[in-house]
Amino acid sequence: MAFLRAACALVIMALAAGIAHAGEHTIVIHHMELDQIEGTMRVGDTVTFDNQSDMAHNLYITYADGTVDNLDTQVPGMQRTVKLRLAGPATIRCWIHPIIKAELEIEEQAEPEKR
Repeated sequence: MAFLRAACALVIMALAAGIAHAGEHTIVIHHMELDQIEGTMRVGDTVTFDNQSDMAHNLYITYADGTVDNLDTQVPGMQRTVKLRLAGPATIRCWIHPIIKAELEIEEQAEPEKR
């Protein structure tokens, strides 16, 4: 029985070594602008929008194929998170304040890490 447990543990560790880890990003919303978007964003990464302004916002992401992820209304102090779905160019905008706009390039999902 101990041999079986050890074999299962080795299989699990080998599988875990080949799993690509999704990234996590935070973008702060200030009065009428978004923080500069830094780093590489990939399909499967999560992006948290942190509303640190003094007004409500309603952000959405439009992907290259026209599909939209709507984050709904965010009152001041609220955070909303979205998982990036499609590679390619995307646009972040606010339904309430169209002046808020950011472009980003979403890359394909990361390859599994090799050890």
